[in-house]
Amino acid sequence: MPSPVRIVPLGGLGEVGMNCLAVEAAGRIAVIDCGVLFTDEPFGVDVITPDLGWLIERREQVGAVFLTHGHEDHVGALPFLLRHVAAPVYGTRFTLAMVKGRLAEAGITADLREVAPGDVRPAGEDSPISVEFIAVTHSIPDACSLALTTPQGVLIHSGDFKIDERPVRGPGMDLARLEALGQAGVRLLLSDSTNAERPGWALSESAVGPGLHDVMAEATGRVFVATFSSNAHRLQQVVEAAAAAGRRLALLGRGMVENFEIARQLGQLLEPGWMPVTADEARRLPPRELAILTTGSQGEPRAALGRLARDEHPELKVHAGDTVVLSSRQIPGNELAVGRLVNELCARGALVRWEGHPPLHATGHAQEAEQRRLIQLTRPERFVPIHGEYRQLARHAAHAAAEGIPPGRRHLLTDGQVLELDDAGARVLPERVRSGRVAISRDEGGAVEVADAVLDDRRRLAEFGLCVAVVQVSAATGAVLAGPEFHARGVAGLDGREAELRAEVLAALGEAVGAGGEARREALRQAVRRWFRRATGRRPVVEPVIIER
Repeated sequence: MPSPVRIVPLGGLGEVGMNCLAVEAAGRIAVIDCGVLFTDEPFGVDVITPDLGWLIERREQVGAVFLTHGHEDHVGALPFLLRHVAAPVYGTRFTLAMVKGRLAEAGITADLREVAPGDVRPAGEDSPISVEFIAVTHSIPDACSLALTTPQGVLIHSGDFKIDERPVRGPGMDLARLEALGQAGVRLLLSDSTNAERPGWALSESAVGPGLHDVMAEATGRVFVATFSSNAHRLQQVVEAAAAAGRRLALLGRGMVENFEIARQLGQLLEPGWMPVTADEARRLPPRELAILTTGSQGEPRAALGRLARDEHPELKVHAGDTVVLSSRQIPGNELAVGRLVNELCARGALVRWEGHPPLHATGHAQEAEQRRLIQLTRPERFVPIHGEYRQLARHAAHAAAEGIPPGRRHLLTDGQVLELDDAGARVLPERVRSGRVAISRDEGGAVEVADAVLDDRRRLAEFGLCVAVVQVSAATGAVLAGPEFHARGVAGLDGREAELRAEVLAALGEAVGAGGEARREALRQAVRRWFRRATGRRPVVEPVIIER
């Protein structure tokens, strides 16, 4: 009897980002993607990774990692997985080029194995799972869907995709192969839900070119274009538009410089030899002769465009009369940050342009009509929407219903739920696996995990402030010799009421005379916290200091 197959989402089902999914059969595990979630968390958190504990505990069972494409929300957490799990990583040429830098920064040596669309690879020794790479179009080169051959039939994982019939470069989406798989029989389709709420078809990437050409030709000042640096097809269209307008091109932002060079070296991007210009040379060019490609389209404060907007960039400035193009869609959750960025740029006299007519951005994700087209081509027996917030997953499930997939065969999962396929059908197991979010801080020393307790302290400090309570006591008797003194930062409600708080603390310490040093510290902490809760309704972080003399 064929063994059951379990689908285990660890990220990406309930959020846009943090994509990671495991497929388990006969005690062997294939991992699909391992990405991060970008966050506007203001307390020293740069990205969020999935909780990978379930995989790490089963490290000996993980046979391989398969990457659909090179975006950070699909590969950014790989260093945290490969630090513990020694498994080969399969990806296309551009995907692995994007991964290598991240792994090198983390000091991780990995077994990276390049594949091309059409290749089939096993998910490790003795694994009953093999994976075929299928070309799709997306906002990055070399993106793929995956067809997994398992003991319970063929599973198709769409990866991120759109059906672009006029791609800027590359073969386009291999609809014929997906249709052939559908005719042979697909047990389960897992499909990208990011744009499930958008009707119709996504614009072709090539539709962006005319708008960029118009901006470059019409602008009388410099033109800054902010976009995702991994979108080599968009970078190519910026190059072509700038070249047609006689503008030279400068690059700002580490990610832009690195990814532009990767795309150029891999033949995904062509630039005339006369065109590149350094930031130093750019300062001396007439405004009408310069275009700048920059990072920061999502309002990231430390990205190049954010620093330009605040006049903090060391190399260039935004002047009145410059044009700034945001050639990207706002990632959900970034609306406020992008709004601040636009306000700051406008305050400097810049003309800010984004999605409009002609379009300056095209999404890389399928919309409703394309999602339904994939269902029509693959004819799946069962359907699981992936890659999206819950409302997007639910909407995608409704599209599947409209294509004739009955209720019992549409499975709306979230992170940690397990769908088991066997000869009798499919069911969601009652027990969830370990899943969740891990906060990560990135700095010059590398990437480190920020514990929940640390985040809680940071939030409380930001909301309620800090109160340090200092008391001198007798080392011999424990009696109070001086104090307590209170040193508050960011605390409301204490001014003029120190005597009241002091009396309550002294009473509590009197009851703790004879107790050990740690017990006295805790008595001091609790007395201060009780007073603040009762007197002000607030809960500042309290740091007790007891000095013995």
